[in-house]
Amino acid sequence: MKRIFAELISDSNGRADELAVLSIIGVLSFIGLELFAVLVRHQAFEPERFGMGLGSAIAAGAIGMGLSSRFGG
Repeated sequence: MKRIFAELISDSNGRADELAVLSIIGVLSFIGLELFAVLVRHQAFEPERFGMGLGSAIAAGAIGMGLSSRFGG
């Protein structure tokens, strides 16, 4: 498990990629907050809004990683 996580957050040179870490934390917190809203606050689950929000979070991370690799940041 530790090796898989290390591969997820490291770049091609073996250094930690902060954008990957922030993306993973952002998606996990998004899912956690949705679970909190549904299970604890008893709000209705709206799959369309959840899908759009999660898709936007994943797309933002992917665009950031793409721009970072393209411009060498």
